[in-house]
Amino acid sequence: MITSNASASEDILKVDKTLFVQLIIFIVAIFILNSLLFKPLIQLVDRREKLTTGTIAEAKRIREELEKIRDEYSSRLNEARSQAILERSEIRRQAQLSSEEIIKRAREENQAFLDESTKRLESETREIEEKIKPTIEILAKDVASIVLKKEI
Repeated sequence: MITSNASASEDILKVDKTLFVQLIIFIVAIFILNSLLFKPLIQLVDRREKLTTGTIAEAKRIREELEKIRDEYSSRLNEARSQAILERSEIRRQAQLSSEEIIKRAREENQAFLDESTKRLESETREIEEKIKPTIEILAKDVASIVLKKEI
């Protein structure tokens, strides 16, 4: 048995035509597998990497764009707030001026009414004094006569 094992191992290590046939089959198999399997697989991996890298780059670009839009929105919002504050201040100032003008007119009207009422009262007082002056003189004479017990 040892001799048969030795001769079998010599047959395996012997270089003959089959080695060249196997080598040719191996090279042909590599070319066929390269064109049918390896190149498409490498292209698929490259395409996937490009898509992934492109998608990541696109995501970064979108994120940067969104941040820019958010910053612009924030600045416009702050600008609108400050504009609203200015407009509100202007409206308050206008309202204050209007209220002061209304109060001034009301005071002037009240003063004019008071002046007119005072003039009217003075006029009516003079008229009443003129009307009752003769009666007062008569009453004064009567009172003086009663007090002095003489006729005046």
